[in-house]
Amino acid sequence: MRSNYRNNIDDALSIIGYGRWQIPFFALTFLIHCLVPIHMMGSTLLSVPLPFRCFSSTAVPLEATSLLNSTSQPPAGTYDSECGAARQNVSMPASTLRKTDLSSCSYVQYDHSVFPSTVVSEFNLVCERSLLRPLFQMVMSLGALFGAPLGGVISDKYGRKRIIIGGTVVNMIAVAMIASCPWYEAVLFSRCLVGLTAGFFVLPSYSLAQETTPPRFRSQIGMLIGLGFSLGIIVLAGEAFLVRHWRHLQLTAASLLLIIIPLACFVEESPRWLSQMGRRQEAADTLKRAARRNGIAITPELVEMLEKLIAEDENSDDVLAEGRGNEKPLLRFRNLFDKCRSYFRYPGLRRILCVTPFIWYLQTLLYLGILLNANNFTSNNPFVYVALSGVMDFIAISLTTPIAVRVGRRCLSMALYLISGTLLLLDIAIPAEMKRLKWVFVMTAFLLCAASYQVQFIYTPELFPTVIRSRGFGFVNGTGSLGLLTAPLITDLLVQEVWWSVNVVCGLAGIISSLLVSLLPETRNLPLPETLQDVEKRLLNTRN
Repeated sequence: MRSNYRNNIDDALSIIGYGRWQIPFFALTFLIHCLVPIHMMGSTLLSVPLPFRCFSSTAVPLEATSLLNSTSQPPAGTYDSECGAARQNVSMPASTLRKTDLSSCSYVQYDHSVFPSTVVSEFNLVCERSLLRPLFQMVMSLGALFGAPLGGVISDKYGRKRIIIGGTVVNMIAVAMIASCPWYEAVLFSRCLVGLTAGFFVLPSYSLAQETTPPRFRSQIGMLIGLGFSLGIIVLAGEAFLVRHWRHLQLTAASLLLIIIPLACFVEESPRWLSQMGRRQEAADTLKRAARRNGIAITPELVEMLEKLIAEDENSDDVLAEGRGNEKPLLRFRNLFDKCRSYFRYPGLRRILCVTPFIWYLQTLLYLGILLNANNFTSNNPFVYVALSGVMDFIAISLTTPIAVRVGRRCLSMALYLISGTLLLLDIAIPAEMKRLKWVFVMTAFLLCAASYQVQFIYTPELFPTVIRSRGFGFVNGTGSLGLLTAPLITDLLVQEVWWSVNVVCGLAGIISSLLVSLLPETRNLPLPETLQDVEKRLLNTRN
C-alpha cells in the first residue's frame, strides 16, 4: 500500500543522503544553467546596434570600391546613425563601406571599433529594416513559450534523461546553424529552434536534480543550481570581451554542450519517474546503487522501504497513469484534453494551476523589465552591463540560500515580491537629480526580484505531484515566456509615451505576485507529493 503522505522514495533518499551519486545530477543541471544566458540574453551582445552612417549612391566616391576591405576607421563622432543622408564630396576613406538594398541608405558604413561584426551589421538591420532586429530575441522567446510545456509533457512520458539528451543534441545542431547560416531568415528559424529545445532540457534537468535530492537538502541544492545562471552571465561577459565576432561568440558560449551531452548520457534516470511508470523494481535497484555509491550500508530499514516500493499497488488512480496505449492521434488528443480537464476536479491542484501561471508571467515581466531599465543606472558598456547583471544575480541567490532554509518558500516569496514592487513605485517620487538614490532603489528591487525568481524555481516544482511535475513546471514556465515577449513592448514602446510606465507596470507586477503567492500552500520540509491525492491531502493539512 501507499504510505499516507510520507512516501518511500523520500524516506529512502533521506537514508541514502547526498553524496557521490547525486554529484553528476547536480553538475549536469548546473552546467545547463550556465548555458542558458547565451540563449536567453545573448542578444545583448550578439545583436548590438552599431553606430553607422549612410551614403546615397551619388555620394560614394569612385575609389570606395577599392577600399571596402580597408581597416582604417574614421572618428567615432562621424557616425550619426541617421538614415536618408545624402553626403556629397566624401573625402575620407570609405572603410568597410557596404552596398545595401535599403532605399534610405544605399551604402552603409558601421563603426567596428568595439565589435567587428554583429547580427545588426551583418544583415543591415538599420533604417527600414530596424524593425527586424527585435525578432532575434523574440523568436527565441516564442520557441521557449512552446518548448517549456512540450518538454514537460515529453519528459513525463519518456523520462527525464531521454528528453535531456535529445534536447541538447538538437540544440547543438541549431547553434551550429545560427553560426553558419548566411540568411537572416534561417538564423531566426534556428533561434526559434534553440528556444524550443531549451525547454526540453532546462526544466527536466532541474526536476531530475530535485527528484534525486533528499528533502532536507532541496533548498540548498536548488539555490546552488541557480548560481549556475549567474555564473553563466558573468562568463558570457568575459567571453564577449575576448571574442567580439557574433558568430564566434555564439559557438564559444555554447561549447558547454560538448560537456553536457556526454554527462547527460552518464547520469541515471529519476527513480521517482521510474516508480510512477510502474517500473518499481528498476527504481529500487537505482536507489540501491545510490546507497552503495554514497557509501551507505544497505540496512534492514532501507531494504524494507525498497520492498514496500516494489510491492506498491500498480493500479494507481492517478489520471495520468491511464491511457498510455497506442491510440490514434485524434483520440490521443481527446484523451489528453480530458485528462487536463480532469485536473480541475481536484481543488488543490486547481488552485495551483490557476495561480502559478500568473505568478510566473508577472515575475518574468518584473525581472526583465527591471533588467532592461537598469541600463540607465549602470553603464552603456555592454560588457560591464552584462557582468554587473550576473554579479547582482549571484548576490541575490547567495543571500537567499540560507534564508530559504529557515523561512518558508511562501512567506519569503511574498516578502521579496512586495518589497521589490513597492521600491519601484516609490522610485517615481524621487527627483531626477537624486540619481544615486534612484540607482539604489532600482538595483535593490532587482536584487529582490532575482532572489524571488530563484525561490520560485524551488517552490513551483514542489507544488506539483511527480506524475505531472515536469509538464506542470513546463506549463507555468511557458507562461513566463509571455513575460519575455511583453517586457520589451513596455520598456521600448510604452515608455516613450509615459515615462513612469515601467515603474508602475513592474511595481504592480511585484505587488500582485505577492498577493497571488499567499493563495498557495507552504512546502518547506515536506516530502514531494507523488500523486494528485497527495496534493489534496496537503491542502487539507494546510487548512487544519
